[in-house]
Amino acid sequence: MATIDIKQALERYGLDDKEIKVYLALLGKGNATVKELAEATKLKRTSIYLIADRLVTLGILGQYKAKYGTHYVAESPKKLVSRLESIKNDVSAVLSQLEALEKKDNEEARVKYFKGKEGYMTVLEDTLDGYSHEMYYLGSTKDLNDIVSEKYVMDHYIPERLKRKITFKQIVFADDFAKQQKIDDVQNLRVTKFLPQDHFFTGSMLICQDKVAYFSSKRELSCVMIESRDIAEMERQKFDLLWENAN
Repeated sequence: MATIDIKQALERYGLDDKEIKVYLALLGKGNATVKELAEATKLKRTSIYLIADRLVTLGILGQYKAKYGTHYVAESPKKLVSRLESIKNDVSAVLSQLEALEKKDNEEARVKYFKGKEGYMTVLEDTLDGYSHEMYYLGSTKDLNDIVSEKYVMDHYIPERLKRKITFKQIVFADDFAKQQKIDDVQNLRVTKFLPQDHFFTGSMLICQDKVAYFSSKRELSCVMIESRDIAEMERQKFDLLWENAN
């Protein structure tokens, strides 16, 4: 998986900066009063009360009464994972009902805009949805790796794609990473062709089912995803034309 630190992981879990401070302080202390948490985190006591109550409601903190008032204790980090599994199971149980409520209009294209590294990874994770389909990638492998990291691609994205039996066709510039990838094409359900270096451009495009994602340069760090059967088919046909003339 991609390299991620504790704060980033807890942010993705849904905690804000102050909640993270309180949770980490309690992990280190074992248990603490509001006064002790305020001293450890440099947050106001009034804020601590609100934060602690929310984290107790979420099942991230526990509390008990003692001689000198209420003490808070952090649940085991493993409890965080258990909570996610519980939420996943609950949502899965009503998924068909939610999908029945979802407005579906096949005649209208959907456009989503994403920003930053997290946005790029959100789009890439979206392309892994489903099984046994084919992806088409055009552009620079190095440019994309510089943003999401080569570790994310090699340790998470490709293994997850293979698990889902998703094949991959790419027309890319012949950088060192792309050349190494081509050697392992067969075992990675992939076919690679190269673009002429004298036509180099930044940015890239990924076509997946009825979705097309356009990734800008590292300087702009933005991504647009269009969900449209017509646009996806048009871009796929353009890709095929390039494929016929690529090496």
